[in-house]
Amino acid sequence: MYKQSDISCRSCTSQLRDIRKGIKQACQDMAFSDDKTCAVVLAIDEACANVIRHSCDFSDQFKLNIEAYEDDGMGVFIISDNAPSIPSSAIQPKNSDQLEPGGLGLQLIHQVMDKVELLPQEQGGNCLKLSLKIKA
Repeated sequence: MYKQSDISCRSCTSQLRDIRKGIKQACQDMAFSDDKTCAVVLAIDEACANVIRHSCDFSDQFKLNIEAYEDDGMGVFIISDNAPSIPSSAIQPKNSDQLEPGGLGLQLIHQVMDKVELLPQEQGGNCLKLSLKIKA
């Protein structure tokens, strides 16, 4: 397992630009295709925006940490925070037949990534693990 990138920042939407830039570089370092890189950057951006909006309630008093590394042919992205914990049901996409507002970002994340997991945290906060095969 080789760690490619570690991004730490405040839970503020102004940080999303730097997160996207760091994730793009990590994807390029892991040799993702350009199309997959764009999709991963979009999915990670959406996941971080959801954390800032829903878990942190737009407060910049919380911290975000994003780790990106390669493990056995998979790109692994771990987004952790120290915000109030959310239930695992909060990361499940809505029924795609519903035309209600909200939830499209979760559908995008699940569509792009091969695996989406909310990992348990003993000290509180949230830890979202997103994995995608590098070469298809």
